[in-house]
Amino acid sequence: MYNGVQQGYELPDTLSEEQYQYIKNHKDEDKVLTGFVGFGCSFAGKWFGGYARDKRKSCDFAHTSKLGLLKKMSTMQDVVFECKGYKTLKPDGCLIYCDPPYKGTTKYTGVPDFDTEQFWNIMREWSINNDVYISEYNAPNDFISVLDIPTKTDIRDKNNNDIHRIEKLFTYQ
Repeated sequence: MYNGVQQGYELPDTLSEEQYQYIKNHKDEDKVLTGFVGFGCSFAGKWFGGYARDKRKSCDFAHTSKLGLLKKMSTMQDVVFECKGYKTLKPDGCLIYCDPPYKGTTKYTGVPDFDTEQFWNIMREWSINNDVYISEYNAPNDFISVLDIPTKTDIRDKNNNDIHRIEKLFTYQ
């Protein structure tokens, strides 16, 4: 998706629920559009977590997502985006930010389970020659939080109250 947008792919300003369902069921037809719709037009930004809608106001999530993505991309025209498994990388002397699947949260459908223990072991190895920062709610005891970020999710509890969480940025001690 990022490569496509970087190369001028024209994202839609509107997306009907029917279009959303079609793209969800035909993910390989247009991978740039699939990436955009799968996150940007889905409930709470979860990969095809349901068609995003807001009954309280007239809101077009496709337009809002497009503007947000284009704003981010305007500062990343020189970035090279590659899709690789983190386990294949051998960084040395790098500043690394990792945003793994958060333990205990909704998983992506059709994707193998994420090995959290293996991930933290690799982060320990990478921390020997790199500055490594990991976004998560919790981490093993040998990692310290260097930043706490209170967040409000788009999801509500059974009493219709906002759910607040604290995302943290961890580094190896």
